[in-house]
Amino acid sequence: MPVKKASALGSDLQQRLESGEWQPGELMPNERALAAEYGVARNTVRKVLTQMAEEGLIERQVGRGTVVLDRPDHQFTDILDRFLDASPLDILNLRIFIEPHSAEAAARNASSSELEAIIEANAKCAEAIDLDRHEYWDSQFHKRIHQAANNAFLTDLFDLLSIIRCQAPMMELRRRTFTEERRLANGREHDEILAALKNWDGKAAARAMRDHLMSRRRNYFGQ
Repeated sequence: MPVKKASALGSDLQQRLESGEWQPGELMPNERALAAEYGVARNTVRKVLTQMAEEGLIERQVGRGTVVLDRPDHQFTDILDRFLDASPLDILNLRIFIEPHSAEAAARNASSSELEAIIEANAKCAEAIDLDRHEYWDSQFHKRIHQAANNAFLTDLFDLLSIIRCQAPMMELRRRTFTEERRLANGREHDEILAALKNWDGKAAARAMRDHLMSRRRNYFGQ
């Protein structure tokens, strides 16, 4: 197979895919048509299409032809867009589902340095009387618990949720509900989580975390 011709053909077909000439689910031209269009042997086209299929760009279906597949990066973009458009309630409900498990894992796995980092974040959050500083250290408290769970994926997911929680709808909700009474209650709830972590009590840590996030949901949404 002429290497230069195959390489040029593969690059050009990928560019045409990326430009949207053929959308996911559509059929590409058959081997005969592509060979005629590019002036190469059908065997060259076949090998290039086989390589593209191995890369997950297309699927060769017997009796139908070459089908364009949705690109993984497009799928990721769609998922991320839906994430960023999620409502504050949806995000909080997701946290209620995930964070108790992280707290339970942190109670089992936290090193002494990780526990000290959580203690520091809790103390600074308790000291903060303005919203922005309080939100920063509140986020650090929760993030450090995720880190102590020793699950990198959960930490990355929390970072994504933290980006969303700083968007306008969520911050406006927090401003409306940020009172001295709520700040102090938040501190007491954090202290309960921390006490469970210090005692290596996973079940108590999970329960305290869930109670804390459920309290937030009642405060924000009345449910």
